[in-house]
Amino acid sequence: MKKIVCFLLFVSMVLVSGSIAGLSQEKKTISYWGMKQAEVRLIEAQEAALVDFEKMHPDIKVKITVFPYHLYRDKLLVAASAGRPPDICVVDHIWNPEWAAARFVIPLDDYIAESRVKSEDYFPGAWDTVVWKGKTWGIPFDVGVWWFTYYNRGMYRKAGLDPDKPPIYWDELKQYAERLTQDTTGDGKIDQWGLAIWGAKGEDTIAEVNPFIWSNGGRIVSKDFSTCLLGEKASVEAMKFFKSLEEVSPPGAVTRNSEDAFKLFTGGKIGMHLYGEWGQDTVAARAPEMEWAMGPLPKPRGGKSIGLFGGWNMVIYEKSKYKDAAWRFVEYWTSKGVNEKVASLTPANQGSADIFLALKRRFPELIFRQLATAHARPIIPAYHELTEVEREMIQYILLGTKPIKKALDDAAEEINKILRR
Repeated sequence: MKKIVCFLLFVSMVLVSGSIAGLSQEKKTISYWGMKQAEVRLIEAQEAALVDFEKMHPDIKVKITVFPYHLYRDKLLVAASAGRPPDICVVDHIWNPEWAAARFVIPLDDYIAESRVKSEDYFPGAWDTVVWKGKTWGIPFDVGVWWFTYYNRGMYRKAGLDPDKPPIYWDELKQYAERLTQDTTGDGKIDQWGLAIWGAKGEDTIAEVNPFIWSNGGRIVSKDFSTCLLGEKASVEAMKFFKSLEEVSPPGAVTRNSEDAFKLFTGGKIGMHLYGEWGQDTVAARAPEMEWAMGPLPKPRGGKSIGLFGGWNMVIYEKSKYKDAAWRFVEYWTSKGVNEKVASLTPANQGSADIFLALKRRFPELIFRQLATAHARPIIPAYHELTEVEREMIQYILLGTKPIKKALDDAAEEINKILRR
């Protein structure tokens, strides 16, 4: 009888231990949302990296879903508001504090403290975008910087400009643009312009204008995000210079956007264009015969060349059932050795960026320098309200319906109301 009881106990123990082992091997399926990426080689690289991750973590299965950019934000907001978000997604830098304030996503400080993720491994301006109210709400994934001076070397030569010397200072940018603005047919009408500034009501207009202000020593808001500083002297000077570039731009700046201006550049209508490093692919595709080069963001005499960060951060949702597994994937996807393979923009990890830029971009050292000094936009949940006021301000300036100083002062007053709510 004792032998039978012992045997039954043994069998029970085996069955229980087998069940526990089976549970320990149960797959945790986590979902990752991103934007649609049509470049075949990048998709193949992402799939290969995903296979490697799942080999390293056999208990985790990752399901990736992508959406077109124009649908992406709405899809995320609907899913998060309904309590059915993915486990992980990428969010635009300017969405990150909004998502944090809504508590859609979780702070990652405890995970970071126990991991190999270090803030100093990422571009400083990119890391700034994940910090809100003293906590870290994401990990930078990829970045871009507005802007560089793309220029047509052939047009430079015809205008008597040195094609190996892009403009470094604001006054040079204006002088070069004046030389490039010409009547090339002799019919008395200007048909070639130096560049094309834009002022349509999009985020690309903010990305165009803010670097002028920052490079002149100005700020949009104070460091603690409590006060708008647009009315200060540095901002007024910067906007006066920006307004002066209308003289060397085709008519219609107030309704033009960055894509409209880019088409003018690749179509041979303007000699210079202000854009991010990712535009290299666009030039190669649209104007393969153009001999072009790229220079730094011009700065005022005595100022600094400070661009504006764009890009995406990886976040983990509060509703995720598998936060630990999600963190392992975020840590892997943003690490050196992987980030450069799976990002379409420049990787936010500086070690990965070195590799990516050397392989995929012309002028990699110039790009890295600009990325290392670029500023993040104001990290506040109400960023979209703030930027709407600033866009209206730019429209007033371009239309000439308000003096520049008044337009800036009025904008500062409106933005202060937003900041102090």
